[in-house]
Amino acid sequence: MFAIWLVVLLLIAHLGLAKWSGHAEDTLPQLAMLAVMVMAVWAAFMRYRRSPALLRLPWLLMSLALAMQVFWVGTNVLAATLGDKSGYLAALATVLSSLYVIPCMFMVTRSFAADEARTMAVLDLVLSCMVAVQLYLFFTKLLSGPLASDPASIYVVIYLADAIDFSLSAMAILRLLGARSFRWRYFYYAASVHLLVNATVAAIYNRIEMHGLPWWAGSLIDIPHALVVLVAVRQPPRWLRAYHPSLAVSQTITSFAPIIMTMVVVMLSISTSRVSLAPSLLAGSAAVLFYGLRMAFIQSRHLDRQRAVDLSTWRLEQQVGRDPLTGIANRAMLDTRLREVLEEGRRTASYCSVLMIDIDFFKQYNDSLGHIAGDACLVQVACALSSSRVRANDVVARYGGEEFAVVLADTTAEAAQDVACRLIEAIGRLQIVHPNCPSGYITVSIGIATQAAQTPVDSVAILDEADRALYRAKSQGRNRYELALHVMPDGLDSVHMNG
Repeated sequence: MFAIWLVVLLLIAHLGLAKWSGHAEDTLPQLAMLAVMVMAVWAAFMRYRRSPALLRLPWLLMSLALAMQVFWVGTNVLAATLGDKSGYLAALATVLSSLYVIPCMFMVTRSFAADEARTMAVLDLVLSCMVAVQLYLFFTKLLSGPLASDPASIYVVIYLADAIDFSLSAMAILRLLGARSFRWRYFYYAASVHLLVNATVAAIYNRIEMHGLPWWAGSLIDIPHALVVLVAVRQPPRWLRAYHPSLAVSQTITSFAPIIMTMVVVMLSISTSRVSLAPSLLAGSAAVLFYGLRMAFIQSRHLDRQRAVDLSTWRLEQQVGRDPLTGIANRAMLDTRLREVLEEGRRTASYCSVLMIDIDFFKQYNDSLGHIAGDACLVQVACALSSSRVRANDVVARYGGEEFAVVLADTTAEAAQDVACRLIEAIGRLQIVHPNCPSGYITVSIGIATQAAQTPVDSVAILDEADRALYRAKSQGRNRYELALHVMPDGLDSVHMNG
């Protein structure tokens, strides 16, 4: 409350000094105006210090924009004190006043996202420098040369200032409507109040100045700065907390914001072309080019992110189809791949084979050595089965518990037997000690089923055949393989291989 009462006293003092002197541009009234502006800078800077890290830069930019107005009034005070016969200080003051649009452009066009690329900031900085150069050339030639007495030239300056001021205020209001965070809405609320009122006051003040300033005119400039203090030190209105824009609205407004920077530079280029054609054309072309580069960069980042999302999705799909313990395919992936291979075999007569594999006496292994050792054994067996398969498109999966399955596309029963031999030998080479196994080491039993012309495209049916063959292999001594009955050579009851 102390800050508000101090501002009120300064406003009254400004009016009183202006009335007493009779001139709005005398030193004492302008010093009172300067004090009000300093209060606005202080209020914005206090918000900067109290804000979280991501919001500090916007508040700092507002402080800098307000400071530019302080420099403007300070230069006017210097001109009133020292005299300004050449008009150079008046032109400099106008340039300083206009430079406040640079931090304002940053306030309303930047996304301030934590992951925003530095390239975007560099492009905005270059455009801002172009704005500063254009303003300097424009105002120094129009307001300190022979054109300074031409009313038409002065109105060009006024119309340009109006276009820029109201564009910035409109963009600040849009950013307010698109902000999904309360803290951001509060910042853009403060920026909108200042920019809109400042644009309105500037439009009125500049037109009054064309016909001579009355003593009270300077107090108009106090209004937007006093409002900054009021907004910064008081509690925000309730509707700011209640308002919540949709995600689509927020994203649309944020995407549109960067065009304001380009619009300002293009407007300046059109206006300054009458006094400096080459620099204006260069700045306008650069603004359009930079906007194109910005869009290209954003599109490139969007494609990069889309590729990253696609890769993450692919990895997730791979993980979903993987057994979490062993890392090989799980039952769901096994069923999917087996159906695909069976369908392909039916179409092309390149029939597949399925191996069902079970670790012998695994329950006794778990009971004697514990589940941690059992899990380690499963991982080793899964690794050995995966590394011993013949082709990259063969699928090795954990069927459940200590059971595994192997899908061999385009593989005859004879070729499947060779694979089974190789797998039994690979497990034997692991030399995993098993105190309750007759061989003293971990062994496996395997059942083999091969797709035939009459085999249905049903993963359950062929797995069931392989499982029955596995049961026979276990019942006939383990550490061996057996073929399903329908694929056995004539005259044989079983085919097996002892490890």
